[in-house]
Amino acid sequence: MGRHTIQQGRRGTEALPAKIGTEPHWVFERPGQTLELRRVPSTDGVTLEIFVDAGNRSRSYFFSELDTLVRFQSDMEQFLLKTGWSFVRFSPDRRTGAERRKWPRFDNDRRRWWTDGHVWAAQS
Repeated sequence: MGRHTIQQGRRGTEALPAKIGTEPHWVFERPGQTLELRRVPSTDGVTLEIFVDAGNRSRSYFFSELDTLVRFQSDMEQFLLKTGWSFVRFSPDRRTGAERRKWPRFDNDRRRWWTDGHVWAAQS
């Protein structure tokens, strides 16, 4: 397993990364509370930073291996969802192009029409 270094404290300007918004982060909410998970890479591993209520409380966990961090974060996300937190968003959004789900399909309609229910004509 990876080594964990726990640091607690208030989030100040010194805790902000040089390129804010470029590292992946997940946001969870429950009534009156917000929790953000952020991965910050370094030369010797990755740190998972956890900010609660807009950074009023924070913790960070250092992992020398990304696989260990992913397992830890996955377990934490499952725990959050089971204890009343809701997943709100992930950033950065790396999709490119415009939203395609609402575009009409003219050719090659891939929808499975044969699985649709039957529509019976009214008897006259």
